[in-house]
Amino acid sequence: LFCLLQHGVEDTAAECERLGATVQAFVVDCSKREEIYSAAEKVKKDIGDVSILVNNAGVITAADLLSTQDHQIERMFEVNILAHIWTTRAFLPAMMNNNHGHIVTVASAAGHFVTSFMVAYCSSKFAAVGFHKALTEELSTLGKDGIKTTCLCPVFINTGFVKNPSTRLGKILEIEEVVEALMEGILTNQKMIFVPSNQRVALLLERLFPERALDVLKKLTDVKFDAVIGQRSTQ
Repeated sequence: LFCLLQHGVEDTAAECERLGATVQAFVVDCSKREEIYSAAEKVKKDIGDVSILVNNAGVITAADLLSTQDHQIERMFEVNILAHIWTTRAFLPAMMNNNHGHIVTVASAAGHFVTSFMVAYCSSKFAAVGFHKALTEELSTLGKDGIKTTCLCPVFINTGFVKNPSTRLGKILEIEEVVEALMEGILTNQKMIFVPSNQRVALLLERLFPERALDVLKKLTDVKFDAVIGQRSTQ
């Protein structure tokens, strides 16, 4: 387990051990490439080849674009997409040699649908979805059919990640139902997992419906959350 926060990785490790697994945990700043590479080398040396990589780290600053500070924008891209690339580059060579493995990209519904006051976050998650799709295509082109890929795209989850989310249509997800959907998706080699699954219909409607109709649907959905608005950034 790699994690940005020590208490988070320790709690997760303890839960896995209670379920009977043997766990080794490493606290790594996923925004720092060299830390990732160094930890990956230690894993390969002490434990061996990694057969499944789940890129789950993410950060967000909910604010309008001009209120979002430069370092907050950089942090979102460093963690939400660049870290996916660094960890994949670290563990993919062994998977390629063995033609065996699974790379899981935890993205977001915000990687398909845009939301006001999340410009940088949505951009980073669109990048994560694109990374998954491009990597999937490249592995296929290289004939590495033993390496599977899965992308998870949930709506708001009740974790405190986004403060006070609400929506008129749909619901705020609980952690357990998202984990269950992801585990089933990994075991059945699903390429793209939407939670809830009706996002697939929404994607189709976005392609087919005129912009005016989509605006009406967005107003009906009425997505809300706490965000900083109107505080101009001092960089």
